[in-house]
Amino acid sequence: MNEQTKTLDWFRTKKATITFAIISLTSGFFFLNQSLTGNVILNNSYSLNFLSIIGLLLIVCAVILAAYSIKKRG
Repeated sequence: MNEQTKTLDWFRTKKATITFAIISLTSGFFFLNQSLTGNVILNNSYSLNFLSIIGLLLIVCAVILAAYSIKKRG
């Protein structure tokens, strides 16, 4: 087995899926927290913030990955 095949096989494991879910969840909360990302400086005249959308999408991805890894268990 060559190195590329081993790497691709690792991405198909449950451990990789859970790792990406955790990274996505923490990144999503990081983008939602306005004091960490500098959104405090921005004017609050916008009702929808681009960084908040990114944070919500990352949290949704984390939920999907977690559900996939739980379903894949059986």
